[in-house]
Amino acid sequence: MIAQEIRACCGHSPLKSHRLAKGWTIERAVESFHEMCAREGLGARGLTIRSWIEWEGEHLPSADYQDLLCRLFLTGPVQLGFARAYGSAGEPARPPFNQQAVVINVARESLSHAGAAHLSDVSAMSLEHLDGEIRRLASEYVYADPLPLFRTMLQLRDDIFRLLDGHVRPGQAAQLMLFAGQVCGLLANASLDMGDRAAAMTQAKAAWTYASVIDHHPLRAWVRGLQAMISYWNGCAAIAGDLARDGQRYAPSRTAFARLASIEALASAAMGAEAQTLRAVGGAWDRKGDYDEIHDGVGGEFHFDMAKHFYLAAGAYVHLRHADAAITCADQAISLYRAGPPHLRAYGNEAIAYSDLTVGHLLKGDLEAATSVLTNVLALPERQRIDGLAQRLQRVRGWVTAEPRFRGCPHAQALVERIEEFGAFAPGRELAP
Repeated sequence: MIAQEIRACCGHSPLKSHRLAKGWTIERAVESFHEMCAREGLGARGLTIRSWIEWEGEHLPSADYQDLLCRLFLTGPVQLGFARAYGSAGEPARPPFNQQAVVINVARESLSHAGAAHLSDVSAMSLEHLDGEIRRLASEYVYADPLPLFRTMLQLRDDIFRLLDGHVRPGQAAQLMLFAGQVCGLLANASLDMGDRAAAMTQAKAAWTYASVIDHHPLRAWVRGLQAMISYWNGCAAIAGDLARDGQRYAPSRTAFARLASIEALASAAMGAEAQTLRAVGGAWDRKGDYDEIHDGVGGEFHFDMAKHFYLAAGAYVHLRHADAAITCADQAISLYRAGPPHLRAYGNEAIAYSDLTVGHLLKGDLEAATSVLTNVLALPERQRIDGLAQRLQRVRGWVTAEPRFRGCPHAQALVERIEEFGAFAPGRELAP
C-alpha cells in the first residue's frame, strides 16, 4: 500500500501518509472531506485547515471525525493511527533510531517539505545572497570534508524553507524552489558520502520534486544523474542505468548529456553489458548543446568535465576487466585532477580513480605497482574517507584475496591489512545533533 510505504520511508503520521498517497495538499484534503459529507448526506461539518494540521501532529480528532476520515480514505482507524492493533496486522513500526538518525531525519524533512511545495504570494529577500551561498558550498564540497559542510547546508536549507513557508512573490518562489532543489541535492551527496544511501535517495527525491514543480530541466537532468549514482553505490545497477537514460531526455546541454552518458556507462558495465558500455563511453561528448545554468554555471559539485568523465570510464572498464583501458582512463583522470586548480580537485573522485588504477594493475598481476598506487589513497585524511571510496577499496581487497598468485604473499597480506585499517573510520559516525 502506498500510504504504508510513505510512512515506512518518511516517518510521517498515518493520516499524513494517507493524504500524500492520494496526492492531496491539506487544502485539497479538507475540500474532499466537505465534498464527501455533502455527497453522502452526512451533514455539514466545520473542519478547517488548522484542525487538519493538528490531526497530522499529535492531536486526535473526535470520534465523529475519526469515523468520517475512515470513510474518506476507505480504511480503518488502525490504519489512520486512531487505534492500536494487537495482532499481526498492525501498522508498520517507525524506522529505528540509530547513529545516522540526524542525516535520516534531515532527509525526511526535505522530502516532506518538497511534497507540500506550493507558491505563496507576498514578501522578499536577497536571492543573490542565497545563490552565492549555494555556489560557495558546491565549490567547497569538491575539496573539503563532508561533515562540517553538511551542517552548513542544513542551515541554508532551513533558511530557504522558512522563506518558502512565508509569503514570497511568485517570481521569487520559483527561484527559492530552485535553491531548495540544489541544496537538497548537495545534502544527498553528503549523506551518500557519509554512508547513508537511504537518506541520500530521500534527499534526491526532494530535489527532484522541486525541479518538477518549477519544470527546471537542467536541475532535473542533474538530479537524475545523482539518483543514478546513489542507486549504483547501493548495488542497483539496472535502476541506475534506467535513471541515467531517463535523465538524458532532460539534458539541455552537451555537458549535462556527457555526465548522464558516463554514468550510464558505469551502470551498464556493472551489469556486464559491454557493447552498451562502450557505446555510452564513446558517445558521451557527441551531442551538441547550449550552456545550462546548473552543469555549466554553478560549478563545483554541479560541474562536469573530462576529469570526471575519465574517472567514471575507469570504473566502467574495471567492471569489464579491461585492464589496459582502466589504467589509461584512471591515469587520465588523476593527471587532470592534479594539473587543475585546487578548487576543482575532487579528492573523492581522484581517490576512487587511484583505486581503479590499483585494480587495473592487479588485473595484470602487478602487485608492486598496485601497492605503490594505493599508497596515494591510504594517505587520505580520515575525515575525507567517503563511503564510495570505502566500497571501492573493498573491491581492491577482493581482487587481492581472490587472486591465487597472491595467496600466501606477505606483501599482499600487508596490503589487505592496510585496507582494513583504512575502512575502520566512517565520517558519518561523528555527526552530532
